[in-house]
Amino acid sequence: MRYNRHDYFRYEFNPQLPAKFRLQLDDEEKKLSNEGECELLDISTGGVKFFTFLDLPLHPKKLTLQLEFMLYQHRFEILGAVVWKQFVQHGFQYGFEFGEEQRVDAQIVEELKKRARLEKHLE
Repeated sequence: MRYNRHDYFRYEFNPQLPAKFRLQLDDEEKKLSNEGECELLDISTGGVKFFTFLDLPLHPKKLTLQLEFMLYQHRFEILGAVVWKQFVQHGFQYGFEFGEEQRVDAQIVEELKKRARLEKHLE
């Protein structure tokens, strides 16, 4: 399936949302690497765009990782794949697509609603 950022609504974080990731080291045993730090730039029900200082390898095969973050009160740990990479000043931006088996659409929408209400209330 070709990744298309325009298939989903996008919620941009301002300021960026701190998150952590772990690379999946072995497909069969599902071993994960140590944690790396990143910042979520935006999110949709299908994936996120994130920034990190680390230059992650995308080839020869798709990079699978687990992304960990909290939108409001629920902690998400989502497996998926990095589908694109772009060099930017001081680091890299990545497109991360949630795995098909990850059923988080409704939870993400609910958490974003709660977060938006809180942000509006604090203005």
